Amino acid sequence: MATILKTAENSEVSEQAVRRFEVNYRGIFQKTLAYRITKDLVYVAHSEGKTAFSNGRYSDDPQRNGVPCANFAFFSNELSEEELEAFASAKMDIDRADIVSVLDDTMVKGLEPWGHYGIRPINEKVIPGGTLLVVSKRNPEDLIRFLERKPFSYRLAILPGDASFAGLWYYRDDNTDVRMLGAIAKVAPELINFEKTREYVRKTYKTDEKIRAFQEAYDSVSFTEVTPNQGIEWPYPKPVLPAWNEFEEGIVVKAVPNEFKMGPRGLARNPNYKRGTSKTQRPVVRFDICTKCTLCWYDCPDECFDPTPDGLYDVNYEYCTGCGRCAEVCPVNDCIVMVDELNFSDNNSPWESYKKDPLAYTKMAEEKKGKGRMMPSFVTGKGEKTTEITKEVPFKEAKK
Repeated sequence: MATILKTAENSEVSEQAVRRFEVNYRGIFQKTLAYRITKDLVYVAHSEGKTAFSNGRYSDDPQRNGVPCANFAFFSNELSEEELEAFASAKMDIDRADIVSVLDDTMVKGLEPWGHYGIRPINEKVIPGGTLLVVSKRNPEDLIRFLERKPFSYRLAILPGDASFAGLWYYRDDNTDVRMLGAIAKVAPELINFEKTREYVRKTYKTDEKIRAFQEAYDSVSFTEVTPNQGIEWPYPKPVLPAWNEFEEGIVVKAVPNEFKMGPRGLARNPNYKRGTSKTQRPVVRFDICTKCTLCWYDCPDECFDPTPDGLYDVNYEYCTGCGRCAEVCPVNDCIVMVDELNFSDNNSPWESYKKDPLAYTKMAEEKKGKGRMMPSFVTGKGEKTTEITKEVPFKEAKK
């Protein structure tokens, strides 16, 4: 049954009169980029005579590095500016979206926002027949294997490209903003018209480079229908908010138990906030060449390394934020390497896998790492330093 909205003239308008757009991005790293995309969408819609409004779910929050965040844009041909703004800004979050866009494809593995209310699927808000638009260089199958299975069909649209970490303090303009406009004009011409959007890009940015980037993105978007039998059963529990009569009296802040034991998951951590969805890369450890110097454990800002009985350090990927500090301080060449998060489908203990079969684990680690080595710049938005290795470090069998 459709929800009915009341306008200022007290006439009834179906909620279908409001179209919704969501852009998912990584806090701090992509905040400026997400803002530019929703702002431009609203201005283009206005140039077409539509009513449009945008806001951010976490606009009043001190965003954290890499934490999934979202901005929204709303469009209507029937509501006035005041009516649309009143409707759109009345909620902290939205229930559904015609288009869900994703600026970093590693977020298809799930989102845990700063509000700490569980790991949610990236396609949670997509409506039947809607579109999930992802910036990625991967094939559709590589993304669908992480998505929650839906009872209806929807489209997966891929805009070829890398995640643009155009940060809050330093904005790297690599044309991702206008490329997203081109993709959205292709995905949803009923929201923004191609010619009107192209004219907006020309007048606003005044460079041929921006117009070319817009056109190339429009031409390069590919579509795949995701059917009800595709995807996975969501492996994480979905939180249920308490009803109004279920709230406890007063304010209750439950402390994290202070516990410690040697081995994987031995350090007590907050079970209600597993920060692992904040990372785009994870550290892969070569335990066979580790010198047990303790620097990864000592320097990790999120305390995600667990001491083990044999003096090595396990990684708890559910809490690792992928900052790369461990790889930076490790003194042993190729012992800790940051690897694309989408190369992995689980958060199992790497130390346990190593102890079970050292040679098989080391072979797997080298396959996942590949030949490329990336290290983020100290200044957010300036990109990563990439090198290519010529030969692998040979397996070192443990002394008995």
